[in-house]
Amino acid sequence: MRPVPAKILDGKENEVFDTKVVNSPYFSTLFHFHEECQINYVVESEGTRMIGDSIESFSHDDLTLVGSNIPHVWHNSEEYFVATENSSVAKSITLFFHPEKVLKILSQFGNTKKMANFFQLSKRCMRFRGKTKSKVKILLIQLAEEENVLLRLSLLCKILHILNETQEYDLLTGAGYTNSYHLKDNDRMDVILKYIFSNYTKEIELKLVADMIHMNKQSFCRYFKSRTQKTFVEFVNEVRIGHACKLLTDIDYRVCNLAYDCGFNSLSNFNKFFKKSKGLTPREYRSKFTSSPFL
Repeated sequence: MRPVPAKILDGKENEVFDTKVVNSPYFSTLFHFHEECQINYVVESEGTRMIGDSIESFSHDDLTLVGSNIPHVWHNSEEYFVATENSSVAKSITLFFHPEKVLKILSQFGNTKKMANFFQLSKRCMRFRGKTKSKVKILLIQLAEEENVLLRLSLLCKILHILNETQEYDLLTGAGYTNSYHLKDNDRMDVILKYIFSNYTKEIELKLVADMIHMNKQSFCRYFKSRTQKTFVEFVNEVRIGHACKLLTDIDYRVCNLAYDCGFNSLSNFNKFFKKSKGLTPREYRSKFTSSPFL
């Protein structure tokens, strides 16, 4: 999946910030990046979220901040692409804003160093929780419905102030992550990632995926790691672990089925990779999640 550069605010009357409300059968599968920062609140939907080198499952009530020029995509679960009488829907509210233009406006009223530092940190991308998420999602809904320009600006400032002051967040991308995608890339990564997202609960053969884009295994491994900064096995396992975390939030789900339901063919390998990825065993993760009042 090759991320493409997108132009969000160019050519619009309001070039500093804007909102977008999505209510459709599924989210766009286009892996892309843009200069604007993006605050995204998932009202209703589920699937796999990829931001930079972060791969996690997402569901409703998910609030994230994507920094400037960080590739991202929200890829829905397979059932979203099958039209039925009771089809699921994908709903979200997104706030786009240009960090440099926001700083330029704010600089007319005082010191912007703290906000500039926050925008720099946003390149690590953030998932918000607790009271912060509760407050911001209400403001996003108000902002999406508001037409008065002064009130819209006021709501933007309130949102940025809350996010700038909070400690209720988790960083998503690694400290050393950089956007290594180039326009000269073709659409090979689109084929690869869509296949992974559709088949990660099954066994995925490296040679089969390499053959899909007409590469031998060695060339494919070099290509894939240069684009994702992960080996193919690491990437697939992270997608599976993200799905495992989602299953663990269901208190009725039996942990003994977890490894095989997520595509691992060995319980010991699953437990080892889960502990390495999350710092906890699956049972410890469930206990922490279900006991936390802030999630």
